[in-house]
Amino acid sequence: MYYSAQVFDGEFTGRVVVNTTNSEGFIDRFIKKHAGYIFQKRFQIGRHEYFVFEINETQRTRKISKQIEDFDIKNLKLDSEVGFVNQEKRYRRIPKTDDTEWSNLWHLNDDVSPSMKVNEAWNAGYTGSGIQIAILDDGLQTDHTDLDANVDTVNDYDYQSTDDNPIPDVGDSHGTKVAGLIAAEKDNNECTVGVAYESTIIGVRILGTSGLTDSEEAQALNHHLSGVDIYSNSWGPTDGYGFSEPGTITKSALLDGITSGRGGKGVIYTWASGNGETTDNCNGDGYVNSIYTIGVTSVEEGQNAWYSEVCAAALAATYGGSSNNRYLTSTTTSSNCTNDGVQGTSFSTPIASGIIALALHANSALTWRDIQHMIVLTSSRNGFTDSYSSWGTNGAGKEYSQVLGFGLMDAEAMVTQAASWTNVPTQQTCTTSTFTGSGSTSGSSYTTDIRSISTSDCSSITYLEHVTIDISFSYTEYRGATVFHLVSPSGTESHLMHYRYDDAIYYKSAGSLSWTFMSVHFWRESPIGQWTLKFKSYRGFSVGEFTLFSANFMVKYLTESF
Repeated sequence: MYYSAQVFDGEFTGRVVVNTTNSEGFIDRFIKKHAGYIFQKRFQIGRHEYFVFEINETQRTRKISKQIEDFDIKNLKLDSEVGFVNQEKRYRRIPKTDDTEWSNLWHLNDDVSPSMKVNEAWNAGYTGSGIQIAILDDGLQTDHTDLDANVDTVNDYDYQSTDDNPIPDVGDSHGTKVAGLIAAEKDNNECTVGVAYESTIIGVRILGTSGLTDSEEAQALNHHLSGVDIYSNSWGPTDGYGFSEPGTITKSALLDGITSGRGGKGVIYTWASGNGETTDNCNGDGYVNSIYTIGVTSVEEGQNAWYSEVCAAALAATYGGSSNNRYLTSTTTSSNCTNDGVQGTSFSTPIASGIIALALHANSALTWRDIQHMIVLTSSRNGFTDSYSSWGTNGAGKEYSQVLGFGLMDAEAMVTQAASWTNVPTQQTCTTSTFTGSGSTSGSSYTTDIRSISTSDCSSITYLEHVTIDISFSYTEYRGATVFHLVSPSGTESHLMHYRYDDAIYYKSAGSLSWTFMSVHFWRESPIGQWTLKFKSYRGFSVGEFTLFSANFMVKYLTESF
């Protein structure tokens, strides 16, 4: 396991985060009114300023519980001067796992077919120069001899130790491997070469033995926001079971990143879609299924990688290494080079980050949504098979996979499109609040709920981008047996959630869930017409009552050239 000490999801800490509309003198007033708190720090996400206080156990008659919210939180919420109040929980987050090794760099040297055409993008003159990429991971060896020329040591940071040295703990090399795939130097007689070998990387250490809180994640995802172009994230919740989403402050940080970052053009958040295999589903990961992130999955030669998940939110894939085929080669700690076990969506994601950096080098005016449109346009099936299901073709003529999104990324096509790209117009959102219904199922056949959308419902919408749908349901047993498919008016069927054995076993007692599911499979389709939500319980397990309370269509008008 990654952690040397066990961290349980959702354990309460002694840290309380609050905000207020009157920051002047707030710290002193707070401490006077509320005894037993020690001020720790203040930070800002967008327009909101947050204050962090630590509960002083020496002034308490009883210890802080890790399972129950502190008794004094109710009093804080009654304080008229205090707005947001949150006793932070700690969550387990894990990694999503002439250069001397050039002959082994099969993912770059065209020794594999189809190619991601990185060489062709380099030959066109694009290297990632001028692009800054923050690597949020378990640390970075900043003085690695194949990385040091490209590391911004001024803006590195460690959110585990709260200092400016992101050096990893002994045995932690994940972040340094990720870094090499992005920005290892070229032609320096060292280990490898990164996809964006002239980009600048910033090490942001967030993973460690103590887990992560909402405020720590938020600050990391806005770290050096004034300078960063891409935040590369090869980490997330535990694979296999559960529904885990960003906290309130982290959601605000993602929104601030795409609205304020890069001078208003929005930063790019890439995210590993997970390694739970096709028995898992990335739609249970609220980081990957955010419309503000780019979910990246993996291929091996000829098919999806064995560890890739079913993922309606995954936009595209890159080579991720495989024990069934061959591993990737990258930098590792102690200034070494390795291909030992380098596989996973963890390592597909930095390759995608590097390709995006090449596109931004070609055109720095691209917005966060331009990048997503370009990935959809330029990625393709390329003959890859999907071990979970057959490929489909959506209503806009794009082939899509339930596992691989729109297929393998193409660096040459990305930089070619970027050089002449016209920015897409402002995003329009249509929320169909009347898309409601209820039903129950205990059989193996699908129950359906239908909603027709007219032109008047979404008059500003021409083409779809992301589609999100909020679903509430209860189940009498085996939550992971619940299956949801969404079918568009064009007949495109997206598997929002499929049978997950581990989740069914882990949550085998009765319960309920409200969750936002997201799919990119309807990209460029019209929303007008009949939408169908299909739901059932796998193999006849009873899931009890089902209630759908809204469907949100995140859409955008597209340019003629697209």
